[in-house]
Amino acid sequence: MPLSLILNDRAVPRSKVGDISPLPPAVAVVYPVEGRPFEVETVRTFGQRVFGGSRPCYVVDLSDHRRQAAVTRTPLTCRDGGHRFRATIDVGFRVHDPALVVSRNVRDALAVVYGYLTDRIRITAAQFDITQALAAQLRINQELDREIPLPEGVTIYYCKIQMEPDEAAARHIQELAEAERRASLGVHAHERRIGEVRSDEQVKDIVEDGRRRRQADERKVLDGRRIDIEELIREHLVRHPEETGQALEMLARVRDAEVARHELRDERHADMVKYLIERGVVREVDLPGLRAGVLGADGPGTGVSGVLERPDAGRQPGLPAGGPVVADAHGGAPAAAQGAGPVRWGGAGPAPASAPATGLVPVYVVLDTSPAAAGCVVDLGNALRSLQTLLANSPDVASAVRLSVITYADGADVVLPLTEVSWRTGVPGLTTSPGCRYRPVLRRLKDLIPLETERLKEQVPRVLRPVVFFLSVGQPEDDAEWPAAHAELMAHTYFPNIVACAIGADRARVAQRIASRPALAVAAVEGADPAQSAVQFSVLLQRTLLHLGRSAIAGQMELVLECPQGLAPVAADE
Repeated sequence: MPLSLILNDRAVPRSKVGDISPLPPAVAVVYPVEGRPFEVETVRTFGQRVFGGSRPCYVVDLSDHRRQAAVTRTPLTCRDGGHRFRATIDVGFRVHDPALVVSRNVRDALAVVYGYLTDRIRITAAQFDITQALAAQLRINQELDREIPLPEGVTIYYCKIQMEPDEAAARHIQELAEAERRASLGVHAHERRIGEVRSDEQVKDIVEDGRRRRQADERKVLDGRRIDIEELIREHLVRHPEETGQALEMLARVRDAEVARHELRDERHADMVKYLIERGVVREVDLPGLRAGVLGADGPGTGVSGVLERPDAGRQPGLPAGGPVVADAHGGAPAAAQGAGPVRWGGAGPAPASAPATGLVPVYVVLDTSPAAAGCVVDLGNALRSLQTLLANSPDVASAVRLSVITYADGADVVLPLTEVSWRTGVPGLTTSPGCRYRPVLRRLKDLIPLETERLKEQVPRVLRPVVFFLSVGQPEDDAEWPAAHAELMAHTYFPNIVACAIGADRARVAQRIASRPALAVAAVEGADPAQSAVQFSVLLQRTLLHLGRSAIAGQMELVLECPQGLAPVAADE
């Protein structure tokens, strides 16, 4: 509502001033004079009272006025120009020059006062951020803390401004504060987690140091002594003499098993030689070399370990060979091909060898990149980089291993062809894809393994049976189709050893179905996080590959699976 300081709309005779209602206590009478400044009545003389009653005049209110108002029509934008302040004005004003009020015809004093104040507030508000409402308020109140005469004859004698963000800006500030709180909590949670991980790692280091110390003490005690099954049973009887009957029964079973194993090995050797002769792979002149490579030694790495050397393996270049025959266990009879080497859980691996590798093992790492693996795809990429670091820092092991990486979702992609890993090897990046089918990757393995094994056999004297590390996270969509492809792969002459690690739903069942043998099935423990299980798979992969490479250096084929905490062999849970 407007506030007029001129109490009459048009000039009235001086004698009629008393009729104006309501008439405030303090007023000024202004007489308009043509061509000259207006006259303001101060003290009325006797002549003016007698003869000036008909003189036209205006009555101006001289009393103090206080008003409060909110600035709504004028946008008070902050420094960024995108957010606005909301201001409430508490102002007091009075007339200091009635003649100016009349001459300028100030009919609405509020428009004059608020117009001046909003302009000052808008200029000052543009100098502050939306989060600095209190600072902007302090600055404006300091500037207005004085009497301010306006050219319209009105003086502002009191003014206090209250500044605050408008509703949209208030929500913005609240969201910023909430984001800062979340970030602060995240920092504290991150630091706490780092502390917990460091504490866990220190505890693990202490436990590992104790284990190594005990192993070192045991090695000192057993140094120079012959260790076999009979010696182990003897040591057991020393500690548990009350179990003599069970120990003798165990010894008898061990000896029966040794006899059966030797008979089975001899039968397989005979079948293998017969098959090679029937196929024309081995001639009569090649039999001495074949006997030296297959039938001669009883140690691991020959015969049942799944390896056949070339007849000329180990000879100096230029020496006469027994013929152009190149064979290994993969190219032999199916019965011989089933000998894939022993599988052990835990235990110390063979010592690193400085001599060149006498065996070469192809290794295929098959990773699930279906949507179910989205939470651990980063950890799987880190696992490949860790594997590269391990092999690059162990050139003797890397020389005995050829590594390939295959990813699968709806299809199968070879992201790293079979190669010898070094620092120059490019580690592939992993991304998830829709779908989850096992059949394409099993068929890809069936196509790749024979071709690449034959190629390796042309380059080195001894090729060990391929090993596949198969990681499963999601449930297969082709559950009725992939078992047939799996059976075809395992029925092939070049069938691989498949180490299956399942960290998704229905873990134990999936691992058992994919693994080539029950002893090679590994699954995450109940309630394990898939991302953490992916890290544990990386540890399992590194440990197993390190031992596998060292055994290949000596020409052996031995899988040693040492599960880290969080993974467990499926056979052990049954």
